[in-house]
Amino acid sequence: MIRKYPFTDIIRRLEVTIHCDVGEKGFKTLLYGWRMKFGIPVYNFYGRNYMNEAEITSFSRYAGYDLSKDP
Repeated sequence: MIRKYPFTDIIRRLEVTIHCDVGEKGFKTLLYGWRMKFGIPVYNFYGRNYMNEAEITSFSRYAGYDLSKDP
Protein backbone atom coordinates (compact mmCIF):
# COMPACT_ATOMS: atom_id res chain seq x y z
CA MET A 1 0.00 0.00 0.00
CA ILE A 2 1.27 3.45 -0.94
CA ARG A 3 1.66 5.82 1.99
CA LYS A 4 0.12 9.23 1.39
CA TYR A 5 1.16 12.46 3.13
CA PRO A 6 -1.62 15.08 2.94
CA PHE A 7 -0.57 18.65 2.24
CA THR A 8 -2.32 19.81 5.44
CA ASP A 9 -0.11 17.51 7.54
CA ILE A 10 3.03 18.65 5.70
CA ILE A 11 2.12 22.32 6.26
CA ARG A 12 1.45 21.68 9.97
CA ARG A 13 4.76 19.83 10.40
CA LEU A 14 6.66 22.60 8.63
CA GLU A 15 5.04 25.29 10.79
CA VAL A 16 5.80 23.41 14.02
CA THR A 17 9.39 22.74 12.95
CA ILE A 18 10.28 26.31 11.98
CA HIS A 19 8.01 28.02 14.56
CA CYS A 20 6.45 30.25 11.92
CA ASP A 21 3.11 30.53 10.14
CA VAL A 22 3.63 29.17 6.62
CA GLY A 23 0.09 28.63 5.42
CA GLU A 24 -1.01 27.17 2.13
CA LYS A 25 0.41 30.03 0.09
CA GLY A 26 3.89 29.64 1.58
CA PHE A 27 3.73 25.90 1.11
CA LYS A 28 2.71 26.29 -2.54
CA THR A 29 5.68 28.63 -3.07
CA LEU A 30 8.06 26.07 -1.55
CA LEU A 31 6.40 23.32 -3.59
CA TYR A 32 6.87 25.37 -6.78
CA GLY A 33 10.59 25.87 -6.07
CA TRP A 34 11.02 22.15 -5.43
CA ARG A 35 9.21 21.24 -8.64
CA MET A 36 11.29 23.67 -10.70
CA LYS A 37 14.60 22.50 -9.22
CA PHE A 38 13.90 18.84 -9.95
CA GLY A 39 11.86 19.25 -13.13
CA ILE A 40 8.65 17.78 -11.75
CA PRO A 41 5.71 18.72 -13.98
CA VAL A 42 2.75 20.51 -12.44
CA TYR A 43 0.31 17.94 -13.79
CA ASN A 44 1.70 15.42 -11.28
CA PHE A 45 -0.27 17.30 -8.62
CA TYR A 46 -3.51 18.10 -10.50
CA GLY A 47 -6.41 16.93 -8.35
CA ARG A 48 -4.05 15.68 -5.66
CA ASN A 49 -3.54 17.10 -2.20
CA TYR A 50 -0.90 14.65 -0.98
CA MET A 51 2.63 13.41 -1.63
CA ASN A 52 3.82 9.84 -1.84
CA GLU A 53 6.86 8.42 -0.04
CA ALA A 54 9.41 9.28 -2.76
CA GLU A 55 8.05 12.81 -3.16
CA ILE A 56 8.02 13.61 0.57
CA THR A 57 11.59 12.32 0.92
CA SER A 58 12.82 14.55 -1.91
CA PHE A 59 10.74 17.52 -0.75
CA SER A 60 12.04 17.12 2.82
CA ARG A 61 15.63 17.20 1.60
CA TYR A 62 14.85 20.34 -0.41
CA ALA A 63 13.18 22.04 2.57
CA GLY A 64 15.93 20.97 4.96
CA TYR A 65 13.58 19.28 7.45
CA ASP A 66 12.17 15.76 7.73
CA LEU A 67 8.50 16.44 6.99
CA SER A 68 7.49 12.79 6.82
CA LYS A 69 7.31 12.51 10.63
CA ASP A 70 5.74 14.58 13.35
CA PRO A 71 8.34 16.73 15.16
